[in-house]
Amino acid sequence: MALAHQEEAIRAKLTDLVEIVVLRAYRCKDREYVRVARAVDGADLRGMLDRAVDSDSPWARCHAGYVLWLLNRPGVPNTPHVWRAWVAGKAAALM
Repeated sequence: MALAHQEEAIRAKLTDLVEIVVLRAYRCKDREYVRVARAVDGADLRGMLDRAVDSDSPWARCHAGYVLWLLNRPGVPNTPHVWRAWVAGKAAALM
């Protein structure tokens, strides 16, 4: 699923999948969807993530912020350590 250069219909479905994950309360394996987000990165996905960052839901704000942060840093791995550091506000130390 997380391959670059998907057909537009598949990209749209994968973007919807990332949105569903970002908007719900965090679950154990949710950070795995960053790989999908990186594969379908584009204006539609980033627009959805920007809206989620501004939402009333603290879950959505946190998770969307993390995904955007990683999209802007393709060299940073999506590991449990990076997630915990980002949530703790210590992600700058990872750079």
